[in-house]
Amino acid sequence: MSRSLKTSPMELSYQLGGLPDRAAYLSAAAECLLSALDGDVAGWNNLDLAARSVELWFDPPDAEIPVDLLAAVIDVHPLVRRYMDNPGDLAPQRISDCLPERVWRSHRVYSELFVPMQARHQLAIVVGAWLPWGGRGWAVNRSGRDFGQAQVEVAHALQPVLTLLDQIYGPGRSPSEGQSERRDEARVRAGLTSRELDVITLVANELSAKQIACLRRISVRTVRKHLENAYRKLGCHNQLSAVNRVRHLGLL
Repeated sequence: MSRSLKTSPMELSYQLGGLPDRAAYLSAAAECLLSALDGDVAGWNNLDLAARSVELWFDPPDAEIPVDLLAAVIDVHPLVRRYMDNPGDLAPQRISDCLPERVWRSHRVYSELFVPMQARHQLAIVVGAWLPWGGRGWAVNRSGRDFGQAQVEVAHALQPVLTLLDQIYGPGRSPSEGQSERRDEARVRAGLTSRELDVITLVANELSAKQIACLRRISVRTVRKHLENAYRKLGCHNQLSAVNRVRHLGLL
């Protein structure tokens, strides 16, 4: 089996958990996806179809990605149309799952966007709900052969972890240096350890104890122990009151 098919959800969570900020996450996630799926370019996309705008981050950084052209044709992109027409099915998809090769080669998106990018094939992984005006996800491009079923299965396996990580490192989630300092000072005043605050923050992002354990490479029992200690220090008796308390203290 090739190296590109060995990345597991657990390995991905180990590589991407605990990164300092959103930029570090995007860079590491792109590198993991390029390796796992044997791609040429990996890009994180935040699409707003109503505004015809695209927020895009890609790796390698010197790849030629015409963002203005992408915004111009985004509403007719085969994969975007696929998710718009089937919002309840967010499974990873290839362009070849949407269109025959001969139709794709004559498609506007291929000629106006993919030819300038020197790309031929694409595999998309949605992270989170697909809304009427768009959504967020990863796209991995190839210029040679299409993605095989093995790569699609790897994408399926990695999608839940990528979705969880996008909740943590999504737009607007990374604090500034000043915010980080103030948050750490508030944490010390509250008597919380860094790990206890980390676990509470993940709980506030609606992650389960099992998901937190996987992401932080600790046992579910350890997660629950951190929560118990945090509840005691915060003077709370349940998850909801603890989350509300740390928000009140300026820790979220």
